[in-house]
Amino acid sequence: MHATICNMIIDLVHNSIEAGATEITLKIEEKDSNLSVVIEDNGRGMNAETLTKAMDPFYTDGQKHKHRKVGLGLAFLYQTVEMTHGTVAIRSQEGEGTTVRFNLDPSHIDLPEFGNFAQAAVAMISHGFEGDLTIEHSVNKKSYTANKAELIEVLGDLSEMESLILLKQFIEENEKDILDCEAIFPVIHPEIRNQQSTIGNFNERWAIYGKNDT
Repeated sequence: MHATICNMIIDLVHNSIEAGATEITLKIEEKDSNLSVVIEDNGRGMNAETLTKAMDPFYTDGQKHKHRKVGLGLAFLYQTVEMTHGTVAIRSQEGEGTTVRFNLDPSHIDLPEFGNFAQAAVAMISHGFEGDLTIEHSVNKKSYTANKAELIEVLGDLSEMESLILLKQFIEENEKDILDCEAIFPVIHPEIRNQQSTIGNFNERWAIYGKNDT
């Protein structure tokens, strides 16, 4: 089983990438009594037989993980859900993609800790796959959205260290905003502040100021 929920989420998003997805959406909704996660992609998808086999940790299709003989992502998810009395639903169709939904009880004694989502988000967004990833994270109705394509447009190549630093700052400040009891206006890096438009619908609190801002 994964050490943290974030590790499990990264693994599941990686499944989507390895399934050839070009559009991936990750939605995480945290409430006091429930943790809801939805991962939706437009990858190769699975038929009913393959989906059943995917629950077996000793099964792999031989395509996504040619270097190993076992697959663990969905099997670990089902193990976690079973141990903590959560729920999971997977819808998949060949040629259309896969949607994974699961709900967990944050107070359950056997639930792994959530982990550092800021680090997880940076790792997923900066992954070098040729596709787009949208992350929506909410905690008790406070939320933000980050889209890989829009971030690249503003920050540039995410494989470069300077862009990664800016990405890390953006994610960490938004995480701080939704996790703190009182809203904290983030300190925006000058390179981001000088942009002429907002980054899509990331978060209205992260408005990008124009030239007249000092």
